[in-house]
Amino acid sequence: MADSLAVQQPTQAGAESRSGHRREIDWFIVALLLGVTAYLYLNLFAFPNTPFLLGGDQTYFWMNAQRMLHGDRIYQDFFQFTPPGTDLFYLGLFKLFGLQVWITNVAVLALGVALCCVCFSLASDIMDRPMALLTTALFLTLAYGRQLNGTHHWFSVLAVMSAVKISGQKRVNGGILFAGGLLGIASFFTQTRGVTALLAFAAFLTWRRSWAKKPMRDLLRSQLQLLLGFVSVLLLLNAHFIATVGLKQLWYFQVTYVERYMVHGIQTQFMGLPAALTLRTLPNLAPYLVVYMLLPAIYPVALWQCWRGRRSPALPWEHLTLLSMSGSFLLLEVASSLNWLRLFAVSMPGIILFIWALGRTGKDRRYAIALMWMVVAGLAVRQTWLRHSQQEVITETPGGQIAAAPRAYEKLRWMMQHIEPGQLFFQASGPSIYLPLQLRNPLFMDAVETNQQTRPEYIQLTIQQLEAKQIKLVLWSPRLDNADDHPTEEAIAALRNYLRERYIRVHVFSDQDVVWERK
Repeated sequence: MADSLAVQQPTQAGAESRSGHRREIDWFIVALLLGVTAYLYLNLFAFPNTPFLLGGDQTYFWMNAQRMLHGDRIYQDFFQFTPPGTDLFYLGLFKLFGLQVWITNVAVLALGVALCCVCFSLASDIMDRPMALLTTALFLTLAYGRQLNGTHHWFSVLAVMSAVKISGQKRVNGGILFAGGLLGIASFFTQTRGVTALLAFAAFLTWRRSWAKKPMRDLLRSQLQLLLGFVSVLLLLNAHFIATVGLKQLWYFQVTYVERYMVHGIQTQFMGLPAALTLRTLPNLAPYLVVYMLLPAIYPVALWQCWRGRRSPALPWEHLTLLSMSGSFLLLEVASSLNWLRLFAVSMPGIILFIWALGRTGKDRRYAIALMWMVVAGLAVRQTWLRHSQQEVITETPGGQIAAAPRAYEKLRWMMQHIEPGQLFFQASGPSIYLPLQLRNPLFMDAVETNQQTRPEYIQLTIQQLEAKQIKLVLWSPRLDNADDHPTEEAIAALRNYLRERYIRVHVFSDQDVVWERK
């Protein structure tokens, strides 16, 4: 009887323990996830479940993933100057679920949820949960929700911020090694991001060692672990491409080409803003200008506060310093080729530090927090209302049902009447319709740019491939008729003259884009 009780008691205790675990649902986190998901869903899908047709840089990665799905090789059969991480991410989704537009919208939603989770977790390390929730809401509505662009910048930032989180967890064995590996993943999406963050981490480790007066061997061990994690993961991820493409070719596209033709590219607007800065555009540009001014200001302030309070046990100076250093280095990275998309993508550390500083405003703290919640609510309502107040046309495409803007619908409808899915097609101004229509770009060039990014040798190759593959239709944009410099204008003029010689103009859309059909 005693033996029987001895067996039963642990069983009952285990049941109570398991029951206790079942009750330990963090409803705060559940509410956060549901709120973020609901907000993103409302901005990515028309009721009840029709995806909005998205645009932006992410369409290039969708097209590349389509091409890889059909057997084309990156850096060999088609042009790319970023690492293959983002292309492979969408390739995996298309392999699992097919070439459907809704997949890309779900990917953007999932990416946003992941970024918000990391943002909330980092903010919780230096402030209470309600303030961390405010931080996450501000990041979502001000930065990520303004773009809804699943481009490589956001993937690499997610990896960097995850490394910041891992390195701050003292209970995680090998945290520095894991952090280095995450930075290697970041450079598999954006080649400069992981390297820049690696420098920030190295500077932080050096600063922490000098303050704590630890032995030099501790610093060297930490630096070596960081570097080992970074290099090993980056080499492992790139091993296939080094073997098939060659290190020289990879270096040219990811480093040499970017340095020569991308870093100092000509900005279409002042400081890369989405519109010209005038009194008329000032109200719409105000959120962008806030971020432009906030980031360079908050990092020196936070670093100064860390230095002043470095001996205070109440100040989480290690978390604050690493966030400040990471944000500062990422800001310097994008400053060399500044535009609002790149700036917003690296804004998470600055937004976290801004709300942390806001929480230290003393007796005015309550009013400042209330004001920020009003700003967040205003941004969320305005963005969601603008998305759903626009006239969208719901239509069926080979890529599934979508909600498209009238001008986009005009192109899609005409194209669906004149070309079949799977056929060869070239959209010179950018790859916005390949996925919904499931068309194939067989050329090495992804699009024609009006600046030095478009190389004359690639234009000549495009002409040769158009002739060799007898592509039926080409979609041309009138903006391509005005290049930024004379060599680029001469190169584009050769392609334009070829179209006039071998093709006939068959249709002009309302935005003046022209369809050329082979004679």
